Amino acid sequence: MKQTVHFLPTPLSLPNLRRGATALKRVGLGQALALSAGLLAISGCADRDDLTAIDYPIQAEVDAAMAARTQGDLRPEIRTDTPIDAPIQWRGAPGRSRGQSRLASFANRSRKPIEWTFGGFNPRRQPAAASGQADSGILLVQAPALPAVPAGYDDEAVDENQAGSSASDLGPVEVIPTPPPRPEVKAELVPTPPGIREEMQRTADSKSAPVARIAAEIENANSAKAGAEAAEMEAVAAKEQVPGKPALIDPASEIGLVATQEGPEDYRNWPAPDAVLFVTGDQHGYIEPCGCTGLDKQKGGVARRFTFMNQLRDMGWSLVPVDAGNQIRRIGQQAAIKFEKSSSALTEMKYQAVGFGPDDLRLSPTDLIAHTYADSPENAMYVSANLILLDPSLLPSHKIVRSGEWNIGLTSILDPDALEAPLGSDVTLKPIKASAEAVLKEMDSAGANFRVVTFFGDEDVAKKLMADVPGFDLIVVSGGYGEPTYQPQSIEDSKTKLIVTGNKGMFVGLVGLYQNQPMKYVRVPLTDEFKDAPEMRKLMADYQQQLEQLGLSGLGLSPIPHPSGEKFIGSEACGKCHTTAFDIWEGSGHAEATAHIVEPTEGRGDVPRHFDPECLSCHVTGWNPQNYYPYESGYLSLEQSAHLTGNGCENCHGPGASHAAAEAENSGVSEERKNSLRLAMQLPLEKAKEHCMECHDLDNSPDFHDEDAFEDIYWPEVEHYGLD
Repeated sequence: MKQTVHFLPTPLSLPNLRRGATALKRVGLGQALALSAGLLAISGCADRDDLTAIDYPIQAEVDAAMAARTQGDLRPEIRTDTPIDAPIQWRGAPGRSRGQSRLASFANRSRKPIEWTFGGFNPRRQPAAASGQADSGILLVQAPALPAVPAGYDDEAVDENQAGSSASDLGPVEVIPTPPPRPEVKAELVPTPPGIREEMQRTADSKSAPVARIAAEIENANSAKAGAEAAEMEAVAAKEQVPGKPALIDPASEIGLVATQEGPEDYRNWPAPDAVLFVTGDQHGYIEPCGCTGLDKQKGGVARRFTFMNQLRDMGWSLVPVDAGNQIRRIGQQAAIKFEKSSSALTEMKYQAVGFGPDDLRLSPTDLIAHTYADSPENAMYVSANLILLDPSLLPSHKIVRSGEWNIGLTSILDPDALEAPLGSDVTLKPIKASAEAVLKEMDSAGANFRVVTFFGDEDVAKKLMADVPGFDLIVVSGGYGEPTYQPQSIEDSKTKLIVTGNKGMFVGLVGLYQNQPMKYVRVPLTDEFKDAPEMRKLMADYQQQLEQLGLSGLGLSPIPHPSGEKFIGSEACGKCHTTAFDIWEGSGHAEATAHIVEPTEGRGDVPRHFDPECLSCHVTGWNPQNYYPYESGYLSLEQSAHLTGNGCENCHGPGASHAAAEAENSGVSEERKNSLRLAMQLPLEKAKEHCMECHDLDNSPDFHDEDAFEDIYWPEVEHYGLD
């Protein structure tokens, strides 16, 4: 006999997310099926032609639920990592037993109605009322009784005892990724770098107790402990491999991490690591370099990053990609789209853990959850030790990734002092110290033997946090400016090492982990040496097409009045009187600025960018160059505003409608008024450089800021003066 229940997908919304999370906490398996996010509809709720049929063995679940009631457990755990068609597995734990099911989560994430057929169900075990419904093909399953919910309970307000639980309360999470195929490598003894052997010997001789990591790894507390430690230290000095002990050299000690003093190491000369942390952060909206002054002068971009990743994986390296967060830098619809595309890129690049930056949190909680929520902690990419989005269960605090003998604990922390705008009522940032202590304890309990935290905030705050909360092996700090250092930094009163990401996603940090050897570190700039990966180029094309489909109004952009109150008329109108200046402009790159984004140069013409406000602002006439919106009478489209293509005269001198009208023959405008308008259009040379930097900023035109570059290079290319 089979019974049928129809599940309908529900649009993602804040009330539904709250209700779903609350229901899963308050009820048992059977009731959760009927309550989770309002998903249950009994028969006839949808057109049967649109249903997806799935056979689910509910008898095993009911039997397990009844067994749980017998054992006194009224809150079986609903897990989302069990295959849909797998039988229910119960695992024992002190004081309780837990059920595992993926039914509610799968129904919640379905894009179309699902017809679930519950096979193997014996109606004779059910109450008479239920069996009376058998002929209709519908059967409601009564779960074990629970304590009554208080009258008037608001399902959007979660009480302290039950709302405080999270995914992390269910025990540590371990993710074991499928390792990429690697060629067989013959065992090879790698010589100790010069100076390290002697330093190791001095360290061993000067300390009566072994280094902290060795002590933590040796379980015996009897007299054999000292002999085991000594044997392992001797094996390290002799470069002998000791199976199952990946951290015999303490990676948190001064000699535990090697890099050159003079400059960055060449990672291509490394012996193949057991695992490689691939570290990025603070993309800050720069999903790709714009190329305005040449791609050879600009670093960064997800397309280059993916190419670099693929090269390392082709070398047989096992990558653990980690990002410190801050994918975007603005607010509004375009920022939300860019966050979505950035998340898609990170997913395709197989990032294991991604944090949050202050600009990310300027998006609405709905937008954030839509792109960060996963149906299980194991499948989650975004993690945070101190951020709560609506409910603690919606965002895991950490992950454990296994690579060879390494169990790498990954988490992130966002410093509340780094915020630039107040948080909404549905977003909470917990204190950083208490959060770091709690997540470290969870990772240790899960068996982590290398612990990494990404920290978005001030470097000094990060250092103090590591001194106050010992136990992390590496902290990755993001949020500062400038390039990453060649070597990791030591932290006073802490064994944790610190590296920084730099900004705009221009660099990648590689941390190589080895058994019985010091770990290695190098920073790698994403220059034009790395060609664009086709997968990311396609993602960029999809991004631009989405902007085109939405249009300026769909992106929430409406023209506003220019501060001067004047209107734009285009450069050709200026050229009627200023013929020499117009000829100089027409022969410059400024005149071709719009054409350069309609058909981008340097082999990127396959992705036009003239629907992107962040590009239009400096490539057309009549936009605010730093805030990315049009002025009234400014450029709107190629069809509507052909006279405003190019970076025209008025972008520097101001809108000239009144000035041009006053200079027309028989205008009737007084000389006093004409002189006033002429004066308003003038731009003294001493102020020109500052005005140019509104577009020639450090982001898009870094060499403009070289000493004397304006006077010697840029100004001579467009030099012009008043009337002919």
